[in-house]
Amino acid sequence: MSDGDGTKNSIADRTGRSRGYSPANFRSRSHDSAHLENIEEKDRPRVNHPMATQAEPEFIDRQSDLDNLIEHLRSAGRFAYDSEFIGELTYIPKLCLIQVASTQRIGLIDPLANLNLTPFWELLCDPSVEKIVHAGQQDVEPIHRNSGKIAANLFDTQICAGLVGLAYPTALSKLVLELVGAKLGKGLTFTHWDQRPPSPMQLRYAADDVRYLLAVREILGQRLDVLGHADWAKLECQSLCDPTQYGFNPKTHYLKIRGANALPARQQAVLQLLTIWRDGCARSHNVPARTFLKDEVLLDLARSPVKTLDKLERVRGLPRPVEAAHGAEIIAATARGLAQPITDLPVVRDFEPTPQQRFQADALYAAFLCLCAGQSIDPSLVASRQEVGDLFRAITAGETLDGNGAKQSPQHGLLIGWRKEAAGQAILDLLAGKLKLHLHWDQMLTTTKDLG
Repeated sequence: MSDGDGTKNSIADRTGRSRGYSPANFRSRSHDSAHLENIEEKDRPRVNHPMATQAEPEFIDRQSDLDNLIEHLRSAGRFAYDSEFIGELTYIPKLCLIQVASTQRIGLIDPLANLNLTPFWELLCDPSVEKIVHAGQQDVEPIHRNSGKIAANLFDTQICAGLVGLAYPTALSKLVLELVGAKLGKGLTFTHWDQRPPSPMQLRYAADDVRYLLAVREILGQRLDVLGHADWAKLECQSLCDPTQYGFNPKTHYLKIRGANALPARQQAVLQLLTIWRDGCARSHNVPARTFLKDEVLLDLARSPVKTLDKLERVRGLPRPVEAAHGAEIIAATARGLAQPITDLPVVRDFEPTPQQRFQADALYAAFLCLCAGQSIDPSLVASRQEVGDLFRAITAGETLDGNGAKQSPQHGLLIGWRKEAAGQAILDLLAGKLKLHLHWDQMLTTTKDLG
């Protein structure tokens, strides 16, 4: 990538990489270390399961082999899907390997080869074929980016585990060990996935990431049916297919920065515009946004807005090359944020609960935990403590009433979709004095609801 003056990554390479840390060097060290530690992995036994193939992985780098594999997966009706990429060096993560598995075959597709992947992306968007993933958000993102279409019919084993009495989130290795009894090898997350040919260890690790997913899906599916949670799982997995949650959203992306919500409205406006500016710079330099400029620096620039170029040198953590090349842009974005009309500023809830209100919100959260756990649902899959507290404050402030034909605020996630059915409506009824919860313990917590 050229920086415009022929100096490769001239600014990006000096935004922190020259201080002894390099993402590329870190990956190289991790790669070497993992291969040394996993030298005996080739002798690790596999677990026999009717839904887990014992076949050796096929490395797919020819179009005819890919076409044959796609035809096989389509006829199978469901398959496991995963991907490996390098994300810390470029603005768009570099896709290095695609793993798929049926009950008969495992294919490792090489996206770095000269392959037409369009038929494969279309397969992932085919609602008649089920795709099993684990923590699949990062694997779904390139589908829309490369095809312009929406992924369909996903079964995410991490999500579904949280709906059948297992912890959410749970790593794939722990879930496979718990449900199938297979022990996966030590992780190769930070390895040179773009090296060709891949090492035998990389091939085994990549294959095992999908080898047992259909077996896990079978077990989780049975438990979802027994608990009556299959429809909830389907709805939550469908949310992964929503393209609006991927890519850069200029209106809301700044809220992903830790501490953004605590800023006053005017400073949030500055942070929003600085985040938009940073994303444009990161794109042009082809580096991840946080590599170009850390979140903490953006937050400091918004918290204490800088209005003149000479004051930028006082900003802690702001790389001098970024200051020299983009200082005027930082000042301009800051000025636009400070000048925004009040009507255009982000809406900020300025509410400080009293000690009694804080205790009441905590008590309601305790009831929420029992309500979820008593239905074999991990509460963290449903809502956070802050979200429950926000709903409590909205209800007590009269923003949301008890549900008898009353208006309910759609911005509260607990009152939308399956979350309302699982917990939100029960919270409304509990606060309205209509509901009593009864707790029972028989190896795990169960709750019964008594509507008076």
